[in-house]
Amino acid sequence: MEQQTTSTLTKEANKIGLYVNADKCKLMTISVWNDRSDIQAAGAEIEKVDDFCYLGSYISYNGSCEKNVKVRIGKAAAVIGKMRKIWRDSSLSLKVKTRLYEAIILSTLLYSADVWPSTATLTQSVDAAHHRWQLVYWASHGKTG
Repeated sequence: MEQQTTSTLTKEANKIGLYVNADKCKLMTISVWNDRSDIQAAGAEIEKVDDFCYLGSYISYNGSCEKNVKVRIGKAAAVIGKMRKIWRDSSLSLKVKTRLYEAIILSTLLYSADVWPSTATLTQSVDAAHHRWQLVYWASHGKTG
């Protein structure tokens, strides 16, 4: 069935000048569907994967968002590091720095969080990162959080 659907898609796309690039295609089956038969597009076998990145978010075969959360924490931490000069700049007020943190860091951290399942483990991971960054900031300014 899946091969027939892929073949039909390829055929219809070719009619209007579009071509399927098998190297850019991925095949992921969800945990309730165990059929992992080979699917081909444009004469090449489509790679089977357990997760992949789509529009900046990781999608996993079992619906887990743990990898996505780890990636988001890593990206937000990298942005914090890149903004080190801003955090140390004494000419900027705490209000401005807080607004920058909320606008840039939290938006990076929480990108696509609205579709994450609300589990204790994921919540703890995000909260721990957020609190760790706040403690580092306050410690660098000689204050207690």
